Amino acid sequence: MRSLLMLYLSQSRRVVSLVDIGGNRLSEQPLNRWDRIKSKFYSTIEKQILKEKPYKVALGCALGIGVNFFPTLGFGFVFAFFLAVIAGVSRASATAVSLLTGPLVPLMYALNILIGGLVITPVAGKENLTDLIISQYSKILRVGDVQEQIFSFLEFFGAAFLLGAVVNAVVIGTGFFFFVRFILRKRMKHSI
Repeated sequence: MRSLLMLYLSQSRRVVSLVDIGGNRLSEQPLNRWDRIKSKFYSTIEKQILKEKPYKVALGCALGIGVNFFPTLGFGFVFAFFLAVIAGVSRASATAVSLLTGPLVPLMYALNILIGGLVITPVAGKENLTDLIISQYSKILRVGDVQEQIFSFLEFFGAAFLLGAVVNAVVIGTGFFFFVRFILRKRMKHSI
């Protein structure tokens, strides 16, 4: 009859041990660097994120994604961490989500301009966003005071960008909050 075998991960010794049901070690293999990184990552997730209340983790995630809609010059994860400390939510989830969504920042910025432009277009008196963008580019290409044309262009796109950033951070952050909270609650139900 075969005895049951278990894998035992020892962080202090940096080895994976094969242990039978009686606790006898059958073999040990040293962890390679990638396995050590993975084990540290999973233990950090287990300690920092999954032990907290779901709404704190979800608020941290929403904060982490919301920060990336604003220009932070690459320090979005730092802002997310400090805002999480101030708000009393999960610092680990805010920082992790901010870092993980970092590669999506160019798409987020394009979405900011699109949403901000959709809001500003009726105010500017144009029929659609395309007409407004074409008129802004034509202002730049006209002969005349270049500085005034550039400032006019930057004023429009700056206002559209920031307005879009606020709208996107609130809407997508709220949606992400409910999504993460749902996932964590579902996970907690199945683990009990």
